[in-house]
Amino acid sequence: MKPETDYAEKINEISKQFLCVYPLNNFNWQNIFNIFLLEDVQELLLNKTVNSELVLKYPIQIKYQKLFLKYILDKLESLQAASEIDLEESTIHDDLYSAYGRLVAAGDSVEKNYKHYSLGKEYKVITLKESNSLISDGTTGLRTWQASLALSEWIIQNSNSFKQQTVLELGSGVGLTGLVLNNVCQTKTIYLTDCHEAVLKTLCENVKLNVNGSHLDTTDDIESHNDCSGLKNCCIYSNTDPSTISILNLPWENITPSICKDLGVIEKVIAADIIYDNDLFQSLINAMKGLKEYCGVEEFIFACTERNSETLEEFLMLTKTVCPRIVELPVPLQSKFLWPTDTPVKIFQFKD
Repeated sequence: MKPETDYAEKINEISKQFLCVYPLNNFNWQNIFNIFLLEDVQELLLNKTVNSELVLKYPIQIKYQKLFLKYILDKLESLQAASEIDLEESTIHDDLYSAYGRLVAAGDSVEKNYKHYSLGKEYKVITLKESNSLISDGTTGLRTWQASLALSEWIIQNSNSFKQQTVLELGSGVGLTGLVLNNVCQTKTIYLTDCHEAVLKTLCENVKLNVNGSHLDTTDDIESHNDCSGLKNCCIYSNTDPSTISILNLPWENITPSICKDLGVIEKVIAADIIYDNDLFQSLINAMKGLKEYCGVEEFIFACTERNSETLEEFLMLTKTVCPRIVELPVPLQSKFLWPTDTPVKIFQFKD
């Protein structure tokens, strides 16, 4: 048996789930435990998960790694105890125990770890530094949420509609959708925007980690860029590979005619998980009006996790003053990205 050939696809699917820290209770184990007692298969799995160069260099949450290995060890020990196969042919690889011991010795996970999103052989893996907490540093913007994953999937499946266009993202968070645009869509220019200091610092780190190119402007001092009287003052990072990609410290209320003039023509505005607080709706609507009027935005594409249907309906009613045509787009099937489906995700297109 050659597990590298016969079971590589199944192990790759397990690796994909592991690398993006997909919840273990939703894991698809690919019916692989019936051959897991083969040491070669266990070694291949280790090399694709906890012992991979990517994870060793940019570790995902230690607690998650321990739970992952503990589940496998418990399952294998149970299978071994019930197996009628000669134990010399079906055993648990010593490296599994060694890897688990290493993780136990590592102690508790730090506040921020990494997640890795595989887009397939033709594209680079996207590695993101993210918070382990729902709220960190007073914001929810330091982790990737379901709507960002769904929107990223939608962008990949509709990549041609972004080709050679200028795209601005509102509330970019840790940067997943912007990096997907940069990797897949051959966009001309990408503006990633946010306004929280900790989010902007993490966003800069993630873009620098994933994008090569000439750094035209980069700074770790976010506070020194609080003056948004002009685009130059808002820009905290910029490079050119393969798209021109810039990170802007840009609160919605600061999207003024002057800023829009500096931004120039923008074909599309995207956003994920920014529709949750009706106290912010008016500033968001005003930002949409400014971008449409002064930058010529043709369409807005927003993805949201529908936690409260009344809040969503309120926002949709308000947007009719900006874009009378609202189309709910089909949420794509999960392929490159995985997200929990316990709370529905919706994607909307806003146009004239």
